[in-house]
Amino acid sequence: PPKDRFWADPFIIFKDNIYYVFFEEFIYKKNKGHISFLTIKENGDYSKPTKILERSYHLSYPFIFTHNEKYYMIPESSTNNTIDAYECSEFPKRWSFHTTLMENITATDSILFYKDGKWWLFTSITRYQNQKRENELFLFYSDNPLSDKWISHPKNPIVSNSKGSRSAGKIFEENGKILRPAQDGSKRYGYGIIFYQINVLNEIDYQEKEIRTIYPNWDKKIIGVHSYEQENKLTVIDVRIKKWR
Repeated sequence: PPKDRFWADPFIIFKDNIYYVFFEEFIYKKNKGHISFLTIKENGDYSKPTKILERSYHLSYPFIFTHNEKYYMIPESSTNNTIDAYECSEFPKRWSFHTTLMENITATDSILFYKDGKWWLFTSITRYQNQKRENELFLFYSDNPLSDKWISHPKNPIVSNSKGSRSAGKIFEENGKILRPAQDGSKRYGYGIIFYQINVLNEIDYQEKEIRTIYPNWDKKIIGVHSYEQENKLTVIDVRIKKWR
């Protein structure tokens, strides 16, 4: 990215043999982020970023899902104390507000996962003053991903520590296993990524176990690995690099 901003939280849609990478574009001067995208062709050619969604408050983590053959986005809007869904009217550039899933809530890095006829909402919630955002992961479920009536899982919060309580990308399936990438913020924010295998996910129980990690140990200039995204043949990560101001 240019020196006046950083890019983070990549999410990929592969459509018509083109990779559309949606991400947070944070402008230092404004002290807030908006949502942009760029395209990457299969030969490696890529475009310049295009801004597609901006509000008076900070937006980041543009999780995208499909429902009834339409694209929807749930960007993080914790400074607005909401979890909102936006509908895509013209892919990839036009997105408009659709509905509020939850309000009066400080929630970060929300993602949805569809399994066994239900939509599962994973989100990190700040319940107390001075509480770190990455310390508690909550789980909710509904029959409709655009509902404003979500049922809280009886085991909430399902994770309560700085290792694994904040999402680091979408939940995905690999070799028949369900994997949840999560941030390891135990050393510093965005230090590493832990992949958890979800073994039990239902209305009464939730169980997962750690199976692998990514830490910034392959380049001395990299001090953090923040999020992970893969789609088709493309994998994208965002890293934190040590630079002189």
